[in-house]
Order: sequence, then structure tokens, then C-alpha cells
Amino acid sequence: MQPVRFDERPGMRLLGIRRRLDPRSTNWGTLWRDDYAPRLAEIEARSTGDVCLGVYMPGESDGLVEFMAGRPARDGIEVPPGLAVRELPAATYAVFECTMADIGATWHAIYGDWLPRSDCLIDDGKACFEEFAPGCHEGRVPVRILVPVVRHARSSAGAGAGATPP
Repeated sequence: MQPVRFDERPGMRLLGIRRRLDPRSTNWGTLWRDDYAPRLAEIEARSTGDVCLGVYMPGESDGLVEFMAGRPARDGIEVPPGLAVRELPAATYAVFECTMADIGATWHAIYGDWLPRSDCLIDDGKACFEEFAPGCHEGRVPVRILVPVVRHARSSAGAGAGATPP
């Protein structure tokens, strides 16, 4: 598996729901359906664009991550109770594409196959995310997985050492 491209993305503010969770055991359907969907109208009214993001903030060593499901926030909004805003810094991302059904397998291939063989390291402190554009649920457009990276020359240390996949 190879990235389809590398993108320079500017920083953004994300508005959505925030959860601390174990990405390997979370019921994603329940989270999106029961936690995110009931708040969607409030989020849409304060956001820009039509892309939903599932964002994985760097976690602690306990295997849990801070996860946010949301959209890019407009400037100057009031944040309703129960929602959160998070600043995401600018970063360079390796961009991968897959179907909804292949998200888990794609994450595994990124961290298990591509990253150890690439000339990239995870850009510590930056968030990984999934980008869901209209039509991805029906398979008309791909889901994009963005992994923050720093490109480097190969060294004796393993690429991506210490990185934990979402």
C-alpha cells in the first residue's frame, strides 16, 4: 500500500463530539449513530464544508486516544454544551484512500507495511484522521485516511518507532 499523495494541510478548528477510547475495541457504528448523529444539526450550523472527520489525537501510553467526530468549525462560533472545539495544527499528511469496509485493514497496512518501509516518521503531536466526503458511504468516493508525517533519510532506527495506529 502506498499513499496516493502527500498533502500540506493548514491548521483548522474542529467542532464535534470528543471521546477517550480504545480504537481497537470501540463500536464505531454506535459512536457515529448514537453520539454524533443526534448532534449533527448543531455541528453543521457552525461548520464549513460538507466533510466529516474522525480525528485521533496522540494518546497516552495506556492505549487510549482522544477521538473527535466533527467538522471544520467556522470562526467566532459559540460551542453548545456537550460539544468541543479542538485546534489542529498545520501538518504534512500521507493520504491513503479506501472504502468504508476497508478502513480497519487500511490502518493496519499503513502502520504494519507502509510506514516501516517508508522514508517517513509519524509527526508526533499531530492528529491522524479519516475524512468522510459525501458519497463515501455509498462507495461513490473514497474514504481518505491522513497520517501526519515527517519525511527523512533512512537511518538505523526504524521508521515510525513508537507510533501506535488508531
